[in-house]
Amino acid sequence: MLNRIHSGFSLIELIVGLAILASLMALGLPQYATFIANSRLRATAEGITNGLNLARAEAVKRNARVELVLTDEEPLESLVNALPASTSGFNWVVREWVPATGAYNFIEGKVGAEGSGKSQGTGVVIASSSADATYDGRIIFTGFGAMAIGQPISFQVTYPVAGACAAANGPLRCLNVNVSPGGQIRICDPKITDTKDTRAC
Repeated sequence: MLNRIHSGFSLIELIVGLAILASLMALGLPQYATFIANSRLRATAEGITNGLNLARAEAVKRNARVELVLTDEEPLESLVNALPASTSGFNWVVREWVPATGAYNFIEGKVGAEGSGKSQGTGVVIASSSADATYDGRIIFTGFGAMAIGQPISFQVTYPVAGACAAANGPLRCLNVNVSPGGQIRICDPKITDTKDTRAC
């Protein structure tokens, strides 16, 4: 008689395999969540940087006053002249001021720091500040590519619902986007304190 060889898993082997898989997932999920949060922080910082670079380039190209406006309103062309600025706005619009008409030309707008998974009240948070008392959430570039105000502006990109920043001994690599009065724009890491490191703020 021929002995039949049965292939497959027994119930015990299947349970042991699932237990090992569940253990590995339990160990890996927190790291994966941190990775996703850091990716969203980076995407938001790069989105702001791209918007600022666009505004500066358009100011030089048009030899005109061009501004990036942080706002909580929808970044629609129809609202270009009625956008309330906010230092913690989650949308942004690039627009050109036209003195002859006393109105703005719409250049580009982005919703919720696209690519970061941000929505109003949750997700990645943008807070901008400047020592200049006139700063209200509008970053204005002149035709020479410099800012209209004489103080630097800093954007702090954080993700409070995902955890604390590394600078506060948390797991997240929160980032800053700094704009100098001359118009230079760079992303930096507030956790890095070594002044010789180019990533430091």
